[in-house]
Amino acid sequence: MEQENPIKISATDEIGGTHPIVIIGPNGSGKTKFGAQLSNTNNADLIGAIRQILLNDNIAMRNFTQATNELKSSLDRRRSRYWEMSNEIEQLFSKLLAENSQSAINFRNEYLADNKATPEKTKIMVLSEVWAELFPGRVIDFSSYSPKVRASHITANMEYPAQQMSDGERVALYLAGRVLDCDKRIIIVDEPEVHFHSQLAVEFWNKLEELRPDCRFIYITHDLTFALSRRNAQYMIIQPNKKPELVPLDSELPQSVIQAILSAASFSIFARRIVFCEGEDKNKHDYSFYSSWFNDTDTAIIPVGSCSEVVQCTIAFGNSKIVSGVSSLGIIDRDYWPDDYYSSLPDNVHPLPVHEIENLYCIRGVFEAVGNYLSLSSKDINAKYNEFLQKAKALFIGGLLCKQVSERFKKRYERQFFTILNTLEMSDDLSKLQEQYSKSMKSDNWTVDCDTIFAEESKRIQDSLASDENVFLKVLPGKNFYSIAAAALGLTVERYKELIHSALSSKEGSELWGLGKSIEISLIQFLPSRNSTE
Repeated sequence: MEQENPIKISATDEIGGTHPIVIIGPNGSGKTKFGAQLSNTNNADLIGAIRQILLNDNIAMRNFTQATNELKSSLDRRRSRYWEMSNEIEQLFSKLLAENSQSAINFRNEYLADNKATPEKTKIMVLSEVWAELFPGRVIDFSSYSPKVRASHITANMEYPAQQMSDGERVALYLAGRVLDCDKRIIIVDEPEVHFHSQLAVEFWNKLEELRPDCRFIYITHDLTFALSRRNAQYMIIQPNKKPELVPLDSELPQSVIQAILSAASFSIFARRIVFCEGEDKNKHDYSFYSSWFNDTDTAIIPVGSCSEVVQCTIAFGNSKIVSGVSSLGIIDRDYWPDDYYSSLPDNVHPLPVHEIENLYCIRGVFEAVGNYLSLSSKDINAKYNEFLQKAKALFIGGLLCKQVSERFKKRYERQFFTILNTLEMSDDLSKLQEQYSKSMKSDNWTVDCDTIFAEESKRIQDSLASDENVFLKVLPGKNFYSIAAAALGLTVERYKELIHSALSSKEGSELWGLGKSIEISLIQFLPSRNSTE
């Protein structure tokens, strides 16, 4: 059983257990300084991010006591100057080789006295095994004080001195040496992923944690992929001039949601409001639009994927209370969900009053604002918008209309299906559980039958096609027709979006500022406040 290694955060705060701690935060937030403070408070070994990892072809030969003292002296000096580049690699390997030589001498003497004696596995031997496992086809030879690598993965029997190793090879050698040689109960590693491929970083630190179960690891990183790879880890957020905050996260949340929350936690150091939106990354459409709308410095936009993930992130971020004074807001497309779904959402999740984000570009006021900017007459703008509306509605005849009814029908039934299943009580008796499921699926348990739902959704779609643009844009998806709106103004859809985004982001006095204010007036009723303080 592993011995608990409590970590002192301050004179009064302590984190118990043996699990890793991952410290996250953006550059400039004070992570490294905090790591140095933790090192001093806990008498821990600190492995800095700025590392001199060039190993000379010939390592100085020293006896074990001399090498140990020189390494200790070098590490002690750096403890008080943590911001400087580490330069103890020579002393580290001099000590490891001296230990290896001393072990060989001890074994020889013991064997001469008792031929049943067996040699011990030294740190340099373990290090060589780890290194060969991580870099297949390569073997590092420490049989002398001139280490060499023999590689068969490129050319048979190719050999090169340690000085010519790649950055990844050298940093693995240095870090493994530091960890294996550590005599502290806590190891703090700043930027553990540097010079590693992301998968190699995960495998490397998994291996070192396995080799040193007696040590507790603290990682300082802004690489969320690596942070999430640590098994049973606890996360800590660092902010400038504030007390570090441990992040309580629901262990049942999907990893993608946890990553988004931790990303938001990092941004919250500089923000007063976190906005979670749909989309996979910052190159996608939703992020570009919302970054233009929420263009104040106090708001951070985090794209997190699907509608359900936006809801999960918004709730989880609020529940975790990661950083005081920071609010969370989720924005989702209205999509095909029935009205009772929107009423079930938390107050800080905002469903768009139009079907999806693309519909916002098709609002009459936005169209008119761009038309005025292009110096079109009011009469011409009105005619072009009506022409767009007519063409857009004409798309929903035949197959596309049937698809819309089908999508809305599926969402209605999906909502009822999960509502019924979620009310079932779990039973330890499998036959009773099957009976419950079978009974729940009978048609008389459903509040609305299939024909009624189909008729209601069919009527909803057809009514929207016969209504004004407000109802039309609320019910039907703009991905099918927002390019038509752009074309009606003589613009490509990309130019149309770019013009709107640039106008919303423009500063007072700039060429696009007037256009931006006109678009803002048209959108303010559809979107949350642009300013985090309002």
